[in-house]
Amino acid sequence: MLTVSGAAIIAAIASLAGVTLGALLEPLKLNAARRAKLRQDRADRCAGLIEAATRARKHIVDTNVIHRRRKLAKALETDPQREIEFEDAYYTARTDMRAFYGLLVMSGPDELVEQANVLRRKEMELHHTRWELDDGKFDRRFLPTPVREAGAAFDRAIEEFALVARKHTS
Repeated sequence: MLTVSGAAIIAAIASLAGVTLGALLEPLKLNAARRAKLRQDRADRCAGLIEAATRARKHIVDTNVIHRRRKLAKALETDPQREIEFEDAYYTARTDMRAFYGLLVMSGPDELVEQANVLRRKEMELHHTRWELDDGKFDRRFLPTPVREAGAAFDRAIEEFALVARKHTS
């Protein structure tokens, strides 16, 4: 038969065990939450870098098309403001890429930083082709060979970065 004092002792022991167990598990829960936050921050930075790289690629190609149309088709761009907007958007995307790259350098891991650096180099290679001209007549559907090759290499670098990012954010 359980007396009132016996029940109180059992409740006190159970309460003490619960508090002790909670105190022991709290650092583990905090560590797990910290790791989850780090992974989420890393995923956000990687996504931002990929989005900025994709925007930069688009604006480089658009700038090349406008340049080729002006030089080869002997047509004036109907809206010079449009070219300025493309250029501004391109440099904004590059600034975003640099910012996300710096954040990745700060937080790591090294494999992800190395792949982000490859991505930046491929973007710069594509950037250097923005004034390339076609061999013949202007055709918007086809990019000049150097632009097409640099664009394909940049696309591959984006894909490879995304694969490494998935490994470090999942």
